[in-house]
Amino acid sequence: MSNNFGLIAANTSRTRAYLAALERHEILPAWTLVLDDESEEPKLGQAERNQASRVISSEPDGCWSEVNFDPTAPLLPWLDRLGISYTLADSRDIHAPEVMDLISISSPSVLIYSGYGGVLLRRKVLELGKRFLHVHGGYLPDFKGSTTNYYSLLEEGSLGASAIFLTEEIDCGPILARRKFPAPEGGCKEIDHVYDAAARARVLVDTLMAYQKCGQWSGELPCNQGGKVYYVIHPILKHLAILGGPGKT
Repeated sequence: MSNNFGLIAANTSRTRAYLAALERHEILPAWTLVLDDESEEPKLGQAERNQASRVISSEPDGCWSEVNFDPTAPLLPWLDRLGISYTLADSRDIHAPEVMDLISISSPSVLIYSGYGGVLLRRKVLELGKRFLHVHGGYLPDFKGSTTNYYSLLEEGSLGASAIFLTEEIDCGPILARRKFPAPEGGCKEIDHVYDAAARARVLVDTLMAYQKCGQWSGELPCNQGGKVYYVIHPILKHLAILGGPGKT
């Protein structure tokens, strides 16, 4: 089923998790803007490639239901196979004038944002007349900012994901849906390219299913205030989070 929303897709494992989940649940975007020419695959080391290629078991309807996807699958053949209309942008920069023009003239009023990590949408993009649906890798409003799932693993032993409409304030848009996920069994070595992306994909599906059911973008928490803003985690703390379990600090 095609829907009246679009997808802004960077060449990342997160985009592949989203596509796999959308295909699995037959909720396809009406149009996709690809921010890359696919000349390069996602930046995975050999160890990460070996981990990513391993099939990870999950319950079909469980919290990790979206964990089985290929984080290195070529995007354009995938979009062609699904029959999804797409436009290929020459720039990876969503703020490039030519990219903003493509967004402005697109038909969908809501665009799922799966851009490159660390990029914040500036006012010029947010004022293009579209709403940007983003799934933050953290449970809002408690965990805002960067690499928050490592902090939540250390503090609570869980990961989170929250769907919001983006605003100028970091991770402060209205929350459409959110969910906490237990730490994967055996540790979180695959968090960056598998588990974080799978958690976001699960919440994205929850959000889109709710929209399909009621025909409007309903919010779980319209007033997204408070919480703590985190910054890129120190490598030692990251290693402790990967080992698993709260209270490692």
